[in-house]
Amino acid sequence: MDNICAAILFLITKSLTMAPKKKSGSKKTVPPKRSANPDNSEVLKAFAEAFTSRQVKSKSKPNTKAIEDKQIEGNIKFASPSKDIASAISTVDTKSTTYSKLPQDVKKSIQALKSGTRRFHGAKLALTWFPFPGLVTPCADKFGYMSSPLVRLATRLPFTAANRTLMEQLGNLMGDPGRDAGVDSNIPAGFTYVGQFVDHDITLDISSSIDTFTDANTINNMRNPSLDLDSLYGDGPGLDPFLYEFPSSGPSTAIKFQLGTNRNVGPGGPGGAAGIAGMKVQTNFDVPRIHNPLNPPASSNTAIIGDPRNDENLIVTQFHHAMLKFHNKVVDLLVVAGFPGDLFTEAKRRVTHHYQFAVVNDFLRRICGNTAINNALTTLSAPIGSPFRMPVEFAVAAYRLGHSMIRDRYWVNFNFPAATLAQVFQFNRNPNLPILSNWVVDFNAFFDTGVPVPINNKARKIDSVLANGLESIPGGSGIMAILASRNLRRGLALGLPSGQGMAKSFGIIPLTATQLTDGLPANEVAILTSSSSLLLKQTPLWYYILRESKVLRDGNQLGPVGAKIVADTFIRILKRDATSFLNVTGGFTPNLPSAIPGNFTFVDLIKFSGVNQPV
Repeated sequence: MDNICAAILFLITKSLTMAPKKKSGSKKTVPPKRSANPDNSEVLKAFAEAFTSRQVKSKSKPNTKAIEDKQIEGNIKFASPSKDIASAISTVDTKSTTYSKLPQDVKKSIQALKSGTRRFHGAKLALTWFPFPGLVTPCADKFGYMSSPLVRLATRLPFTAANRTLMEQLGNLMGDPGRDAGVDSNIPAGFTYVGQFVDHDITLDISSSIDTFTDANTINNMRNPSLDLDSLYGDGPGLDPFLYEFPSSGPSTAIKFQLGTNRNVGPGGPGGAAGIAGMKVQTNFDVPRIHNPLNPPASSNTAIIGDPRNDENLIVTQFHHAMLKFHNKVVDLLVVAGFPGDLFTEAKRRVTHHYQFAVVNDFLRRICGNTAINNALTTLSAPIGSPFRMPVEFAVAAYRLGHSMIRDRYWVNFNFPAATLAQVFQFNRNPNLPILSNWVVDFNAFFDTGVPVPINNKARKIDSVLANGLESIPGGSGIMAILASRNLRRGLALGLPSGQGMAKSFGIIPLTATQLTDGLPANEVAILTSSSSLLLKQTPLWYYILRESKVLRDGNQLGPVGAKIVADTFIRILKRDATSFLNVTGGFTPNLPSAIPGNFTFVDLIKFSGVNQPV
C-alpha cells in the first residue's frame, strides 16, 4: 500500500513541479512554478491559482474617503489604525478574475447560499472552499517515526511491567505541590495556548493505547498534517455550513464565521487603556454553541467549531474565538477594498498564510530558537507532495513541551487576578456556559500587546516540573488524570527512542547523568538511579527534552534535540504542502496590519481581530 501511495504522491509532485525555477530578485526562496501541463487536475489548478499565485505589490495610496464610505455602508469597524488598514487595502487585487472565471452554475449556487435562500441541494461550489490536503494528499493520514528502526531498537526502553511502573512513579513526582513556584519563563503565557491550538490543527490520535505496545505506523492521524486551519474552517461552508454566517446582502462570497454569545453576569474581558473601568458586558466573546430553546437548562452548550478539543479550557476556547474574528475581519477588509473575486477563498488564503508565517516566525522562533528554524528552512528537503507520517518523536515527546509551560494560576482579567487551573477548566463547562461575560479573557495579560495590565502572565519554564493542577485533570481518573505519567507511559508504549539515542542520531552530544539529575529532588533522583541507573542511560525522550531545555537553555527555549525535532517537523509540513506560505510564487510577505510592516506576529493577529479591546 505504501508503494502505491508513494507512486501517487510522485505523480502529484511531478505535476506541481515540472516547470523550471525562474530567477528572482527577491532574497526569499522561490518555490517551483506550477506546470501549465493540460494533464494537471482541475483541483490542483484551482488551488495553485488561489493559494500560491504571486502576491500583489502595494499600489498607490487608496482613496481614504472611499474606504470610510465603504465602512459606513457595511457597518464595518476596525481596531487597527486607519493608515494600517489603507496600507493593507493597497495590496488587494481589485482586478481579480477568480470569481468571474467560475462556471455559471457555481456562481449561481454561491448566490443561492445567502441566508434568505439557503439552497444547498444540487449546489456546485468552488473547490477552494474545501480542505486541500483531503483532496490531493494521500498517505499522510498516519503517524510514524523520525528515528530509524535501528536507533529505536537499540535505545528504547522495553515495554515491561517494571518499566511501566517506573514511568508512573517518575510522572507522579513531576507535578508535586510547590515545585513550580517562581519558575516563570520569558515567554508570554498566550503561546502555551497558541501551541495547543496549533497541535489541534495537525494531530489527532484517537486509537493508540498506553497499555499495549504499538507500532506508530499503524495509528491514524485524524487531522490533516498541514497548517491549513481545518480545525477552524472544518470542511468549509459547502459541507459544514453550520460553522458559517452567509451574507444576506452584498457580495455572496463574503462568508464569515458564526460567533457565540455570552451569558450576562457583568463586565469582563479587556478594559483597554482605562483598565478595570473600561471593562464592558461582553456579548459575543464566545464560540457558537448548541442551545435548546424548548428546554434551556437541558442545553448541552457543545461548541460548534472545527475541532472540539479547542473547547477544552477557557483560554484555548477564547483563542479559537479570536481566530474566528480574525477571519471575519479579513473578510471585512476585502469588502471595503472592493475585492471582486471569491472573498471567502481570498480571506481563507490570507488568514492561513499569515497564521503560518506567525507560527514559524513568532511562535517557533521563540521555542526553538533562530538556529534550528533557519537550519530547517535552508537544509531540509521536502518536495511538494512528498510522503509524510506525523513523527511520534514530535507528537508524543518534543511538542509536549507545552504541558510544562502551563501555569497553576492566571490573571484572566480584572475580575479574576488569580484564577486557578481548575477554574480555567471549570468556566468553559456547564453550568457556566455560554462563557460568562465576567470571565471573558483579557488577552493583554497573555501577549505583549502594549496595553497595560497589572500582571503579564508568563509561561512556566520548559522543564521536568509540571503544574500541580495537571495531576487531577477534569474528567480523568487514575493514571488518565495524571498528565505526566500518561505522557511517559504513551512514549513507552509507542517504542520511542531514548533521549540519548535521538541525540546521537542527530550528531548531538547527549546530556550526562550529572546534567540530567542537576537540581532535582532526592526522590526523583532515586527513581532515575534505580535499576542500575536505567533511566539515566535510556532516558524517556519527553523527559530528556524537558531536562535538556532546563539544563542548556534555562527553560526559556528547547535544547538542541527538542528544537530540531520540532523545527524539522513543522518546516517539512510546510514545504511539502503545495498551498503553504513557503510555496507562494515569488515568496510571501505579510500585508495585513502589523506593528512592523512586512512582519506578522500573534500580537498583530490579536490586535487586528479586535479581541484585546473592550467592544
